Amino acid sequence: MDWRGEVLAGRYELTERLGRGGMGEVWAARDRVLHRDVALKVLSLGGGGHPELLPRFEREAVAGAQINHPNVAALYDQDVHEGMLFLVMEKVNGAPLTEYIQADSPLPLDRALDIAKEISEALVYAHQAGVVHYDIKPHNVMLTTDGRVKVVDFGIAGFLHTQPLVARSSQLSPAGTPEYGAPEQFSIERGDERSDLYALGGVLFALLSGRPPFSGHSALAIMRRKTDEEAPSLKTLRPDLPAAVTKLVAELLRRDPDKRPQTADEVRTRLAQLREPPPPPPPPPGGTFTISWTGQDPLSSYTDSPGRGRLIRWAAAVLMLAPWGVWLPLEQGNIQPGSGQVDGWSLLVAASAGLGVAALGWLLSLPVLTYLHRTSIGWSLSIGPQCIETTGRSGKRTYRWNHVKDVTIEEIHGATGAPYQFTGLHLRLKKKHDTAQLLHNEPAGWARFATVTRRQDKLVPVCVLGPMTEEERTQLAQALARYSPVAQ
Repeated sequence: MDWRGEVLAGRYELTERLGRGGMGEVWAARDRVLHRDVALKVLSLGGGGHPELLPRFEREAVAGAQINHPNVAALYDQDVHEGMLFLVMEKVNGAPLTEYIQADSPLPLDRALDIAKEISEALVYAHQAGVVHYDIKPHNVMLTTDGRVKVVDFGIAGFLHTQPLVARSSQLSPAGTPEYGAPEQFSIERGDERSDLYALGGVLFALLSGRPPFSGHSALAIMRRKTDEEAPSLKTLRPDLPAAVTKLVAELLRRDPDKRPQTADEVRTRLAQLREPPPPPPPPPGGTFTISWTGQDPLSSYTDSPGRGRLIRWAAAVLMLAPWGVWLPLEQGNIQPGSGQVDGWSLLVAASAGLGVAALGWLLSLPVLTYLHRTSIGWSLSIGPQCIETTGRSGKRTYRWNHVKDVTIEEIHGATGAPYQFTGLHLRLKKKHDTAQLLHNEPAGWARFATVTRRQDKLVPVCVLGPMTEEERTQLAQALARYSPVAQ
């Protein structure tokens, strides 16, 4: 019958039929009082008196109205119109899960788990309110236009299936949908909260495989298989799925309710754990490599200072130059040693020149060490399981391993006047644009005292270290070998 334009209870104007089932129809309607769109489920149970029907209907409607949850379509009202019972519910803009289940294109694992988790959250809230759905199936789960799950028909399902004798058996649909209902729902036991969990397992099975766990040529054949057989293994259809997923689905679909998870909260927790990324592996022995320079502490606190040995060699060189400082003024004055022509003034000049050369040598021997002690620019380098991190004049920079194409350690020559070699950590990133950007960044560390080559077709130095002990060099190489899949 086309009821388009019909106004029920003087308030709800029917605008469009959304669906039809064995118990009645679902219509889109306009609430003339509150001026909002709603959905009406009209229950047409046929003729005949059922004195307990209206009180039971009202009781179930009140129970369903207690469920106020984002994943449940709200139940607003219940009423009677010309002998027809109807429920007023939230109108959900979206599509049922049936439109997303395709045999040749099952949903991605993460999306299927997200949907199942939201259904389980709705079940947790409903079961705490004492309401069992009894008919969780793809048709009763809507996906809104923004991707949120909405379970519909809470309250009405319990009303229809808890007491199957309130109406003639020919007027009642099976106690649950055969493809998704739990085995006990088709017997005198009728089921409990765990029946909803079985149905959730069937929905998740369908999302991941493209079909329900059981099928048959008739509803009776499917119900018979469910009572006699365990559900097929999802692993045979999707061998690529994690073992923990197929295990949970298998447990939800156990024939014996006592062998299933016992609460919706337990299922929700397990689904949440399946969606969490696995914890990172523990760091290998040795941990993160870190080296730093504050800019204030003495050089010996950074590494074994090379100054002492270098100073000895420079001192020897100065002593060798000192005689030349004496000979030079004598030779320029045509004074021959042993000629008896050397006077006191000439000796004074010669001695002063020698001392001047010695002082100049000492000043030139420590230009870098002196500057390093006075500098106030600190830097650091850290190599860990997730990334390389540097700090310096250009600020903090992070290079994640999944962005790194090449990494290597190379020697860098010191700039003019630097008395030692440096160690350079060089990178090439996977994106050429990012590598090119490195060319505009000053490397961390002591780049000012080294001859740094910056060419786009080569590895770019991101940190200049030095001097380093052999132990530190070994630790640096080991850290790169542990953490970098591209270390050279």
